Amino acid sequence: MAVVAVSVALVLFGIPLALAARATILNEERSELERTALLASRQVGPDFLAGDPVELPPVESDKKVAVYDASLTRRSPTAGGPATADSVTRAAARGVESEGVVGAEFVVAVPVTVGERVIAVVRASAPTSQTFAGILLAWAALALSAALALGVAVLVARRQARYLSTPLEALASAAERVASGDLQRRTEPVGTPELVRLARTQNEMLDRLCDLIARERRLTADISHQLRTPVTGLALGLQNALSSDGNAAAADSHAALVDALGQVRDLERTIDNVIQLARPEAGVLGAAPVRSVEDFGTEIERRWHGPLSEAGRPLVVTAQTDLALFLPQFVVTEILKILLDNAMHHGAGRVTVVFRDLGSFVAIDVADEGSVQARSEELFRRGQSGSDGLGIGLALGRSIAEAYGGRLALTRQQPTRFTLMVPLFPAEPDPAPASDDPQR
Repeated sequence: MAVVAVSVALVLFGIPLALAARATILNEERSELERTALLASRQVGPDFLAGDPVELPPVESDKKVAVYDASLTRRSPTAGGPATADSVTRAAARGVESEGVVGAEFVVAVPVTVGERVIAVVRASAPTSQTFAGILLAWAALALSAALALGVAVLVARRQARYLSTPLEALASAAERVASGDLQRRTEPVGTPELVRLARTQNEMLDRLCDLIARERRLTADISHQLRTPVTGLALGLQNALSSDGNAAAADSHAALVDALGQVRDLERTIDNVIQLARPEAGVLGAAPVRSVEDFGTEIERRWHGPLSEAGRPLVVTAQTDLALFLPQFVVTEILKILLDNAMHHGAGRVTVVFRDLGSFVAIDVADEGSVQARSEELFRRGQSGSDGLGIGLALGRSIAEAYGGRLALTRQQPTRFTLMVPLFPAEPDPAPASDDPQR
């Protein structure tokens, strides 16, 4: 397209330029002949009427000069023109400088006057072939220049086309790879500003899409992990009720159903909590402090005293402060649930929960008498469980804590102690929390 546009421009520009070159060469030839004739006319004086011969100045080899008297008869010593005056010479005999083409020559005739009387006419001529050769040479130069310009335009157009098409081909290839399922394909932002912007927009779109898919996968894994323990407990309770016999069967069944109902409600709360934790951008931190340390301690006793007692492990909850926490209830509840479940299944001995006042934070220590061999950075990496766990719990706990302005860390390896730092002032949640850390 660019080549066609350049070709049209060259034609539209070249034709007037060629005509201008022709006119310029003809004017130069006319001016040269006029100057030659005027120089020769200086040799014609008053004595010319008396019959004195005329001595003409030397001229270029391609030009001829002749002098004619008032009767239009040639008086110059050399045959620089026809013996009798031609039409251009006769026109100049009327007292006006004339020019024209006679046969194969350009002719310029200049009258020589004394007073108001024309006493002679000086005729200068040159062959038209030489002038036309100059015109053709100029046109050839213009054509060569146009061809050179067109060649340069073709090279520039091809380079520009590659400059534009290469990024577009890369974008098309990346789009095809993405359509086939490769969401990791990215395009290097190169080319024009518009193409750079397009590539960056496509890359950002793919990044957001990958983040969305990863978040949904984490949400699925987190929900599965958080529901595993209560579902197992519910199944065991119902199985015990079904296996009861004797006079206590009715009472055992009623107690099992009451306990199952409570666990089902806990399951509902857990599902709601995990979904809310997966989408902290909903603005859950806008409310005032929701619960005090004493309330959390009471809930921990209620939910975990029984399961730990059945495992032969005591639970001790100590509150060294009674401050109110700014984090929503379900945030702290789910993190403590992860830590206590982790202590019950992977720890040993007595489980201790201590609430401490650290000024702008409340530290919640969850400790047991077991030990942790893995390093902290490995322990909190999703998928790197130190036992038979799925490597999700501790990673999820840290992700939740960091998303809401808190911190979760392993503060002692033996005996094991995890510490949750809960801020006493509201903090903005991270709109896209992500963690790659796991449970021991």
